[in-house]
Amino acid sequence: MTPEGKKALDEIRKVRGYTLPLHDALAETNPEFLKRYGALSSYVIFGPGEGRALDLKTRFLVMVGITTAVKGDREGIEWAAARAIQNGATWEEVYEAAFLAGLPAGMPAFEAACKALKEMKAGRGWVPQKVPGGVRKAKARGAAKAGAKATRKAR
Repeated sequence: MTPEGKKALDEIRKVRGYTLPLHDALAETNPEFLKRYGALSSYVIFGPGEGRALDLKTRFLVMVGITTAVKGDREGIEWAAARAIQNGATWEEVYEAAFLAGLPAGMPAFEAACKALKEMKAGRGWVPQKVPGGVRKAKARGAAKAGAKATRKAR
């Protein structure tokens, strides 16, 4: 790998926290493409909030939907879900974003996202990353909702 390719990979890793096989391939074959792709995606996804219509949480929820809709971007689903949660989203919001994508993309796309999210929450995701709040908060909210439903039914 050329020094330019390594530098572009390092920059993407700095912004995203990891790289994907497509980054490695571009670093090897065309570091200039990687540099330009990395700069554009970093600005569009992570760029400053000032003057933007969508905050980071919403941008990442949109990315959950998009990565669900493209049927098979497992790493993208995990990455976007983790970033959405890190920016204040709940697991319920993440699942809803994936579900909405399942309407035009087909329910198998949502089913695949559910499998990815379940494994991610259990610490068996494909993309190494930490998810603040992880399973404990999601379970606590779910238990609270279930308890509230049981109370309403009992009335």
